[in-house]
Amino acid sequence: MLDRPINQVLHQAQAGNTEERNWLIDQYRPFIIRAVSHVCKRQIGWNHDEASIGLIALNEAIDRYDESCGKTFDNFAYMVIHNRLVDEFRKQGKMFRTESTVLDDDHDEFEQSTFEVASSLEQYDRERAANALAEELLLYDETLQQYGISLEDLEDCSPKHRDTRKQLIEMAKRFSEHPDWLESLRMTKRLPAKEMLTVFKVSQKTLERNRKYLIALVLIYSSSEFKRIKNTVSFADLEG
Repeated sequence: MLDRPINQVLHQAQAGNTEERNWLIDQYRPFIIRAVSHVCKRQIGWNHDEASIGLIALNEAIDRYDESCGKTFDNFAYMVIHNRLVDEFRKQGKMFRTESTVLDDDHDEFEQSTFEVASSLEQYDRERAANALAEELLLYDETLQQYGISLEDLEDCSPKHRDTRKQLIEMAKRFSEHPDWLESLRMTKRLPAKEMLTVFKVSQKTLERNRKYLIALVLIYSSSEFKRIKNTVSFADLEG
């Protein structure tokens, strides 16, 4: 996460260097959101109260961390964030459980290895990415339907030959560099075949045969909304 030794920054922050403390907190902002979201079992943003508790907890972790305790700072910070959230939930009378840890009435601090913390956060990241991809695919399907195309159609019309798929990918990428073509496609829901044939060395028959597949590719390459699909679907390995 950091480009210099964590303990060096921590020592300066603990010694009263406000600039170093603020820099460290800023570097750990993604960690805070991931940790808080994992503890709360739902996606948390900076507009949620839980995120503020996590930010305060990280600041506390900076003050309290001692490398002689045998924990990494990430592990210790996760523990403090977890405990402060549990304390808050208890004050509010909320039911709270973790899958692997139980806090007793004395507020004993739990022990998790660095591997366990990293694994749990990685699992959360994977679940979050999978959910984001599913939502993106749903939006993509809805967008395709505006052009009379379904995801099932793409399975049927996908070119069998790798070279053909690669050629269509290059065409889609170049198509996306023409704002007038994109506007025409958006307005008419059809490819501007006449203009395309003056640029691409393909026949009109080839263009029509691959129309659905090409439109599907253009939508991906021309919209930042579908970046996960672009990096995930099978044609990604044909680039480069």
